Amino acid sequence: MSRNIVTITKWVPLQAEENTNVFLKCNHLKSAARDLLKLLGKFLSEFQQNNGWKSYQTLSDNESTIEKLEEISDTTHGLMQHFSNAFRDLSQNRQAITMIKVKMWQKILWEIKLKLSYFLQQLISEIAFLYVHYGERMLVLTFRLSNSYNHYLGLDAKFLLTSNFTICSNMCPYLMYPLRKISITRLLQILAQNRAELCCHKLIDCLLDTYKLYENHEDDNGSDNSSIEIYRAITKHMSPPLNNVSDPEIKTEVQSTDIDNFANMAELIKYEEQNVLDLLDVAIKIVPSMLGDDTIKKSKTSGESKINTKAKEKVLDYYQEILWGEVGNFLDHIILWWSALPLATRPPHSSQHLRDWITQFLPTIEIPHFMLSAIISLADSLGMYITSTSWDQHFRLALVASRKPFHHGTGRTFNELLQNLVLLSNQCETTSDWILGAPLDELPVVEQIPILHRLDHSIHTTRLWAINETKRLANNWDVDKFFMITHCDIVNCLVQLNSLKLNDHSADIEKGGLGAHVQVCINMRGKLASEVTANHDLLRITPKECIGTLASVCRMVSLANLQMIFPENQFYRRNTFNVPEKASAYVDTYLDEILSPVLAATEDHHISNMILKIMCECWLDHIYMNKIKFSHYGAYQLLTDFASVSTWLINCPIITQQMRKVMLKNEVLRRCEGVGRLLLRCPGDQLKMNEKIKAKETESPKSDTSELMPPEMYVPNQEQWLELRAHRRKIKFKTSLCCNSNEN
Repeated sequence: MSRNIVTITKWVPLQAEENTNVFLKCNHLKSAARDLLKLLGKFLSEFQQNNGWKSYQTLSDNESTIEKLEEISDTTHGLMQHFSNAFRDLSQNRQAITMIKVKMWQKILWEIKLKLSYFLQQLISEIAFLYVHYGERMLVLTFRLSNSYNHYLGLDAKFLLTSNFTICSNMCPYLMYPLRKISITRLLQILAQNRAELCCHKLIDCLLDTYKLYENHEDDNGSDNSSIEIYRAITKHMSPPLNNVSDPEIKTEVQSTDIDNFANMAELIKYEEQNVLDLLDVAIKIVPSMLGDDTIKKSKTSGESKINTKAKEKVLDYYQEILWGEVGNFLDHIILWWSALPLATRPPHSSQHLRDWITQFLPTIEIPHFMLSAIISLADSLGMYITSTSWDQHFRLALVASRKPFHHGTGRTFNELLQNLVLLSNQCETTSDWILGAPLDELPVVEQIPILHRLDHSIHTTRLWAINETKRLANNWDVDKFFMITHCDIVNCLVQLNSLKLNDHSADIEKGGLGAHVQVCINMRGKLASEVTANHDLLRITPKECIGTLASVCRMVSLANLQMIFPENQFYRRNTFNVPEKASAYVDTYLDEILSPVLAATEDHHISNMILKIMCECWLDHIYMNKIKFSHYGAYQLLTDFASVSTWLINCPIITQQMRKVMLKNEVLRRCEGVGRLLLRCPGDQLKMNEKIKAKETESPKSDTSELMPPEMYVPNQEQWLELRAHRRKIKFKTSLCCNSNEN
């Protein structure tokens, strides 16, 4: 038996007391670290649950929270030394078989340390900015925890504990992020991210105060101040409570209303800089290693350590850049959505009013560039929001109105739609510093692209509506509304589009030197601008297309009316020796039904002459197509009917004297007169070119009493019209009666 024991101890030596103590310490450290993990997890869960809405004023009286943090800080600091001793002991050289157990404990402790590091990183991110509300005590705890966290991370490099992976559990999302040391810049980033929302509210209050002063000044002349009521209602709840703030600078931020316009912004910047200075003062006392030796200098008089002036300025500038960059990221979200009375619930013109005011006053004020970028970002975001919402509203109203037949307000809605888009597009052609010739990289091209896209579709929709609506109105011969669209609605839309400014940037593009993003946006803008121009040109010729449709419908309506009101064929075949004294009754009806509405609706003599020409041509076509025969009396009656058109124009009270003169010179009247005279001529009669034709009462009056060319020469195909003369009947007498009378 003893022989076997000697053999085992030869190959597996007994565990030394030193190794036993090391492994025992590792076991105790493991238990203590797991208890700390449970404490951290419980605290973070309760903290996030109680402060999900950042109601920190409720925590100011809760002393137990700070006590728990102090307990966590002390325990973490104590375990920090134990982890360092444990890894130092485990890193010593031992026998090969003992090293297996050493590596096992190294892995276990490294995983626990890694979990502690992640929890500490999360805890620091949650409490790093609370010193603004709770004072220096919370800031000291933050630096102590940060120092412990950095020490835990430093153990990997000190004892060569590096690993190919940093994730020890894929069930915990917090472990998916890489670990980095907590530095002053990291603390400033956490502070800026958590102070950004409050600064948004403060900036809105500053803008509101400035807007009130501007609006009150403008209200002296009786202007409408409804918009200030909107912003007062919206931002009434946004001012953060000042119950727990003892700094007099914050109180003056609300109370100073009789100072310069943007003085509140300067106080806001000063207050945020003071938070950073407080952080630096505590860092010098607690963790000077975070600042570095170059940034700290000792005072020659008092011997106290102070931060270098240049380093202080760099830190302040860095913090302001990060802070107002974060403010610009979601300032528009707070105004539009994240409030009890969001601006998004109001009509788009409220947002447009705010954006116009910001754009108008930015060039006239002096504010720091980092805050200016946040306000410009707000204006740009409001522009994108206004583009989508206002277009949705106007386009929806236009489509709904277009569905209603003969709706008189549809044209106005399309005009307002185009006017709004043109205004938004023109605003993208200028900046706060440039009215003309702005550099491409400074223009809001990204904002202009969706505007031009919507403008392109809106012009196309306006054109389609005008064509379809005028066609429907023409078919019902509702010329009053027809000309309301062609003469008013389309013209007003063209006036809006004529004010569209699309500057040519081809020269700047050819020079090059633009970024890839700017180049892509400029190319897209150029493509959309060409499509807008093409649709604009099509809209210009839309009135001509509509008039062409009216002309074709006029011919159909004229023939239909003549079919109903024209006399029967026997009317013009009557034989009598009397000369007709008045025109037929259907002539006035024909003119009143078709020509009179046109003359009442438009003063364009070209259109009126066109309608008169079509009516007279349809009159002649109806006569010829139905092969109506005319006796000598019937030809006189037809000539009288044609002449009554001129009489009707002379007596029409709704046309001007100038239009009357133009219409009386229409060649179609001479052609109608020529048809009547052809029907009066006997076979074999020849026309004389130098015959002087005297004006008669039954003929159309002329400005000149004589013309070289007779009316018959205005008539094409004269032989065909001569075929419409009725054959004269032969009257036979009884000769027996004559003879008998002579014999008697």
